[in-house]
Amino acid sequence: MENFFYEVRSKLHEMPEIALEEYNTSKFIRNFLKNLNIEYIEIGTSTLALFYGEEDNWIGFRADIDALPIQEENDKQYKSKINGMMHACGHDGHTTNLLYFAKWLQSEINNGKILKKSIMLIFQAGEEGKGGARFIANSEFFKSKNFEGIFAFHVTPDLEEGKITACPGPMSFQNINFDIILTGKGCHGAQPHKGIDSILIGAKLVEAYQSIVSRNIDPLEPIVLTIGSFKAGEVRNVIPDEVKILGTIRFFNTELIEFLKERVTSINEGFEKAFGVKIQMSFVPFYPPVINSPELYRKFEKIISKDKFIKNIKLSGSEDFSFYLQNGNKGLMFLLGIRNEKENFTYPLHSSKFDFNPNVLKESFDIFKKLLLEMKAFK
Repeated sequence: MENFFYEVRSKLHEMPEIALEEYNTSKFIRNFLKNLNIEYIEIGTSTLALFYGEEDNWIGFRADIDALPIQEENDKQYKSKINGMMHACGHDGHTTNLLYFAKWLQSEINNGKILKKSIMLIFQAGEEGKGGARFIANSEFFKSKNFEGIFAFHVTPDLEEGKITACPGPMSFQNINFDIILTGKGCHGAQPHKGIDSILIGAKLVEAYQSIVSRNIDPLEPIVLTIGSFKAGEVRNVIPDEVKILGTIRFFNTELIEFLKERVTSINEGFEKAFGVKIQMSFVPFYPPVINSPELYRKFEKIISKDKFIKNIKLSGSEDFSFYLQNGNKGLMFLLGIRNEKENFTYPLHSSKFDFNPNVLKESFDIFKKLLLEMKAFK
């Protein structure tokens, strides 16, 4: 098992591909499944491995397969061989785990075990910013299945290696992406009175947005508003016409979506009147929150060793696993700790130095296996 985890994870780590462009990764996955005579279908660069049971009731397990546009700074034998791309979020580990799970499951069937429930292993493309789960969740094939539960996990360096966490209810944030184009009037930097200073007004706009969280939202309501990009101008002595601002809002309570849109819109309109600028805004709710099924959480809690389980820690980011849990589907996502001070596996997700010991995947495999048994998948 440990050799498998190290070797497969290393191969995947060496060949990272960004969202929806995972051509070699999907080829690797499909060849693996083909060699084990496992049936699968293709949806873009995503692959669904299928194990048909006696019933048309399904249990799903998902792994994301994409990497990030990050230059790796680790100096390991399995370092990325693709310039400017890196598995900096652990998806190579998620995929390795699901491949081993597929191998184990096929072995059980070959040895005479009879499946009662049908099982779908989802090797999903495009989790990083593209919402690749949507293309699977909206497919007629997926929508035609009756799922009793869909499961996934994510590695996290915020927890000690081998520790497990999950919670019932909201597990990850809803996210909203908003893009702003603020247009003033360009002029010479020595004659600001002849223009409308887009940079000064843009800076005030960013400050005003932060007041939404600090002054308009209940302090007990978890919410984060972040401006990640502010671009304007090319030279020091020219005030530019335009400022482009990119931001994101993260929260659990989806009832806030319309309120947040109204507040941002109201602030924009106020700035237009006060400063004579024009503000264009795109305000797009994207990944819904992951809502863990309380019923599935109770099953999950039963199978986790008490010495490994840390309760009620949530994922601070957003996850497109949430798209599978629409239209009445029940699911559960848990987190697997990978932090190891001795081996210097302490860097955060999306860091150019992110890494982990693949042997920790025996924990996620064991949980997947126990979940399958808890869901009474075998006859």
